[in-house]
Order: sequence, then C-alpha cells, then structure tokens
Amino acid sequence: MHKKAAVFVGPKHPFQVREYPISAPAPGQVGLELLASGICGTDVHIQQGCLAMPSFPLVTGHEFVGTVAALGQGAEHDAAGEKLQVGDRAVACVALPCGKCLNCRRGETASCLSFGVTYVKDVNEEPHFCGGFAEYLFSPAGNLVKLPAGVDPLAAAACPCGGPTIIRACTYGGGLHSGELVIIQGNGALGLFALAYAKDQGCRVVLIGSAKDPQRLELSKALQPDCFLDYRQYSPEELQQRVSALAAGCQRGDGADVVIETSGDPGAFPLGLQLLRTRGRYFVPGQYSDRGSVSIPPHLITFRALQIIGSGQYTLQDVLEYLQFLARRQDLQPLFRQMLSSYPVSDIDQAMAAAAAGQAIKAVLVPRS
Repeated sequence: MHKKAAVFVGPKHPFQVREYPISAPAPGQVGLELLASGICGTDVHIQQGCLAMPSFPLVTGHEFVGTVAALGQGAEHDAAGEKLQVGDRAVACVALPCGKCLNCRRGETASCLSFGVTYVKDVNEEPHFCGGFAEYLFSPAGNLVKLPAGVDPLAAAACPCGGPTIIRACTYGGGLHSGELVIIQGNGALGLFALAYAKDQGCRVVLIGSAKDPQRLELSKALQPDCFLDYRQYSPEELQQRVSALAAGCQRGDGADVVIETSGDPGAFPLGLQLLRTRGRYFVPGQYSDRGSVSIPPHLITFRALQIIGSGQYTLQDVLEYLQFLARRQDLQPLFRQMLSSYPVSDIDQAMAAAAAGQAIKAVLVPRS
C-alpha cells in the first residue's frame, strides 16, 4: 500500500507530491491514517523562508489528527497513559523536548532550550511519513493524545496547535478570571479559539479583527464576543478610546485586564500595550517568526507596571486540556468545524496559498474522496 506525502524541498518552492509505501511501525511508534492535518501560520512562515529548515527534503506539518491504524511493539499508551487501540483517533504532537536542559529539569518543557521535532527526517528514508502533510503518519506513542469520547475529530482539527498555544500562554500569565476584560487582536483560528476560551472563563471579550470576509465575520460573531471591532474602521487612538470606555463601564480601571495578540502582525504589538490597564497582562503567542521590528515606548511598561508574557510552544498536557475543553463544550464543536477549508494532499500548494492569503480560516489536508 502506498500513500501520498507533500514534500517540502525548500522555501518558496512548490511542494512535491510523492507516494511512498507504508511499512510496519517500529517499536514505540504508531501508524495513523489521515483524518485532517491543518496548516498553521508557522507552516506558512516555513514555506516563505521566515523559519529555517534543513536542506534535505522532508514532510513538514504539525497539526495531524488521525485514526490509529497500526501499533508498534511497546506502543500501548498515549501521552496521558490512555490505552491505544486500532481505530482510536488521536492528535499527534511533533515537539521533542530534550529533557536535560535547565528548563526541562524544572518541568518547563514548553520552553525547552534544545527543542527537536519529530518530522525533521529525510523523506527518502524509511518510514517516510514523519510530518503532518501526508495521508499517513508515524508518531511516537508518547507524542499522541487520544481524542476523548464525544469529540468530533474535524472540530479538533480546527485548533490542535492554536488551542494548546493559547492555553499555555494563559497558564504562563496566571490564567483568565471571571469578570476580566479581555481584548483579542486577530480573528484567525488562534484568535477565535482565544475568544471561545475567554468567554468560557467568564470574561468580557472584545475581538479586534477583520470584517472583510463574510464567513470569518459570521463565525466571529457566532462565538459571541461582547464587542467586535473591525481594525480597518478605527485608528489606534479610536480603538484605545473605545476600550477605555468599555473598561470604565465595567469597572476594570483604565484599560483591559488582558490583551492576547494572535494576528502575527508586528504592528499590533504597540497597540496592544496601549489597550492594557495599569498592571495589565499582555499575552503574545502570535508573533512566531521575525517579521520586522516595531517602536514601543519602554516607559509605558514601567509606569503602568505592565506584564508581557511570550509563549511559542505548548505541552502535551495543554493538548489534552484543549481536547477536554471540546469534550465539555460540545456546543462549540459545530462552530469549530466551520473554520475548516478542506483540500486533498495533492492540492497542498493551493491550501498553503489560501492559508497565507487569509482566504481560509483553517486550511486542512484531508484524505482523497
């Protein structure tokens, strides 16, 4: 049996769609059939050359949701200790923290100083399928999190990276608390999950995003922010005035308790600082590659005692918490499914272009029909 893989051969080059044979999984490994594999902003940055990759051809992609098809020797349990069986559905995490550095020894594996990823392997070498942009995946059992009962795998495919990333940022920042005023910058998949998550915590949420695409706007409003502001319709000064008025109206001081930056636009950063209240917290999980510098007034951080929390990775526990959130909030699962725009693996270049242009909230690769 052969399956397709979209092979990355260098930045700004089209992917090469190739077929490889499926072998039996090695000890500790699990073979999974593709259900849906998302294209993350990180994948776009890799394709654009903003994040370096090795020179050999490889299969990138890190948002694979699949069905367990084969178990290697000793691959009986997932990362949470749940028993794995053929037919189970699981999310694959690609991160390989070293376990030896200072941060890992402190339990801070999401900030490992020597991160590896499971897919950095030459695609020409067996087992070939080590990254998410393929119809099959081999993953260490310890990098899998089985989907809880009642979780639609296509709903889970909306934010298997973005959801845990937001959860980790919130954990670093002390969590979200009922009654807090939260501003979210950006209404892509990352921002929409942040909206759903903050509302679930009992926060008042202002979503600053784009109203250009009707589907994105409809979904943004279906997740029920307390206020939606189209960033194109307001100057930064006007946005600050709107937020200040909202903060005063709900007795939250001189701005938002929390701002979460998910847009990836460097220009959003200075504005985010201005929207915070004194002693406010700025969570920054969205600025994942070097897209240029911005000017900020350091005294604003000093005199308003602002906290800036970066978060670029997550743990397997965060993936589990994301899936448990979906299991608990089954009412949100149909909305999460609406984020998806589906493409076969052979259409990887079209899917990548749609993701890069913002035409798809979440482009995902799916099996051939």
